[in-house]
Amino acid sequence: MAKAMVTIERQIVDDQNPDASFLEQEGMGFEDRLAAYRNGDFSFVGVRAVATIKTPYGHDFIESKLTSPGLWGIESDSGETYFNEVFAEERAVLIGMLDAIDGYEIAA
Repeated sequence: MAKAMVTIERQIVDDQNPDASFLEQEGMGFEDRLAAYRNGDFSFVGVRAVATIKTPYGHDFIESKLTSPGLWGIESDSGETYFNEVFAEERAVLIGMLDAIDGYEIAA
């Protein structure tokens, strides 16, 4: 039987429910950052890895997706280097998830 084909891509998604309370801590030097957040200069996002799995089915493929949990609450202006570091970690988690599928048990 042919093996499934997997591609993995990075997703950066708006964090719909961010916790920015750490910016409100007094005496921590976050005043400028809090002002920038309130001004809309940056937002919070999540970075996750998404696998597109093409499973052979006859002469065709069935496509499904599997998504890593993601890391959330990342400042949107953190930069590509940091986003790529987080993606590498999420990709490793996702590959572990894919490896776990090799042996499975159908729940009753």
